[in-house]
Order: sequence, then C-alpha cells, then structure tokens
Amino acid sequence: MNATTTSPPVGHRQIVLLGAAGTVGRWYRTHLTGAGDTVTTADLATGTDHADDVRTPSAGLRAAVAAADEVVLALPEDIAAACLPWLAGTVRPEAVIVSTCSVQLPLFEAASELALRPELRGVNPMFSPALPSAGQSVVVIAPGSATDTDPHAGRMSARLEAGDMTVCVMDPAGHDAAMSVLQALPHAAILSFVDALLAAPVDAATLMRIAPPPARTLVALACRILAAPPEIYWDIQRANAEGGARRKELMSALQRLDTLVDTDRADGFHAALASAAQKLGPYAAEGAEECRELFELIQRRRTARPTDAVPAASATRPDPTEDQPGDR
Repeated sequence: MNATTTSPPVGHRQIVLLGAAGTVGRWYRTHLTGAGDTVTTADLATGTDHADDVRTPSAGLRAAVAAADEVVLALPEDIAAACLPWLAGTVRPEAVIVSTCSVQLPLFEAASELALRPELRGVNPMFSPALPSAGQSVVVIAPGSATDTDPHAGRMSARLEAGDMTVCVMDPAGHDAAMSVLQALPHAAILSFVDALLAAPVDAATLMRIAPPPARTLVALACRILAAPPEIYWDIQRANAEGGARRKELMSALQRLDTLVDTDRADGFHAALASAAQKLGPYAAEGAEECRELFELIQRRRTARPTDAVPAASATRPDPTEDQPGDR
C-alpha cells in the first residue's frame, strides 16, 4: 500500500452506507468495516440512521455524507447512478465512493462525465452475500487494477483476504466483460431453458416427478432466479453492454447444435465435445467431479423429502430502492 496516502487509518473512518438494510449492504458492513469505524446507515427500511430515499436525501443524510471518508452504494445500478449527481457536490474530494453494482463501467463513465472529485472504486461478491463468505471469490474494481499503488483497492483486498476470501482486482471494463460471461450468459441460458420446458406439452408437476438430476439442477437454478427480485436479473442483462453479444453467441451455439442434429453429423457432435473438453483443460475433470457431488446431494434430498412440484417463487418483492442480493 502506498505510504503517502492521506486516507485515514483502517478502523478510524467515517463511513456512510447507502442501502444498508439490504443483503449486500449488511455483507459490506460485516466484512469491509472495522470495529473502530463509525458507520452511518441509510435505507428506506426502518432501523437505519436515515430512513431516506437515497435519491432525494434529507439534510441530515447530506451532512453525514459531507463528513464521510467513505460512501458505499449498496444499491441497484439505476439507483446508484441516480445518486451520483448529488454525491458529486457533497462528498469530500479526498473521500472514496464504493459501488457494489454487478455492472460497474456505466457508473465509472458517469462519474467521469460528472468530473467526480472523490475516487470511485467497486466491490462485487461473486456469490449471494446471504451465503457464508469464507472461500468465496470477490472482485475489487479499480482503474489500473493495481493494489500496490491504490490504497482504497489495497485496503478492501486486505480485509477480504483476512476473511478467507479470494480477491481478484480488475478494471471496470474488464470486470463487466467477465460478468457478461459469468452472469449474463448463464442466466440467459437458464431462463431460456425453463421457458422452453414450461412450454412443453407436459405439466410441470409430472416433469418434476420424473426429472433426472441435470433437469432438476437447471430448474433449481431457474427457481433461484424466480425467487429473487426481477430487477436484479434485468439489470444484469440490460445494464451490461456486452450482454447482447453473449446472448447472440448462445443463440448461435444452439443453432450449430441444431444443424449438426438435422444433418445427422455425429462426427461433428463428437468433435465439438472433444474440443470443449480440451479448452476447459484441467477443469473438465474437476467440473465432472463437482457435478457428481451435486447430483448425489440432489438424490439425498429427494430420498429424504420428495417433491412433486416446481418450487414457488417468492411472492414478496423488496422495494427497488433498497439494496438487493446479487445473483453473484
């Protein structure tokens, strides 16, 4: 870490956490603030210091932000972006603003257009923050991607690594490119699968009664999406500029498979599988073992508690101005 930084010592900071009542906000407070920090919370939910709509902050919240060393945007992408104009005129130039968005580049670009004086950094847990964090991966987002010359990225990385998390530091464009592959692409595939499955001329209860582990796994992944606020997954698809390219690649891949089958090209099918295994390298064997363990878990659950229907999605949706759990 750069010894010349003017940032306050770890554990002696004034932090304002916007979206504090949400899952990501709570995760950030647990893992990226210290016992000596003073944390001021803001959220529409009760039980916070400022029960504000953070897009139209009260005078009290503005005063807290004006005195802060760090302002955290644990918010959906559109609400975080809506906060930038008032933050630009309120946050101290020597402070840092931290975004937890799943898509980071648009916020960094908006900050640049506003000539934002405080530095902007990001952190994206690559898992639902409701899960245990130890052993999980987290991306820290910083221009230049160097923790040795960036005190803010270095401080966040050190705290996360102390919590047994694996940290990867990326620049905003690199982060969003990776998220288009790791989030937008698999979500599109999962949602397309369940859409086609439910359009089939067999009712869902019958399908789930006889579904083998691969189908049950894909349905379970779809149900995870259905149980969460749709704004999360809409933002992942809409806000990532590279998401459209990934969806088109998915459609092209399905078309190639369809052509192989229609033209009875077993040789081409075998070659495609061999090529995929080669490109995956060591993970081809590791992934197969992970899948075996997952299927064993599914079988144990079915034996202990069989179910005949697709799990229902949650009927309750949180207010969209609150922080929402990332798919991650």
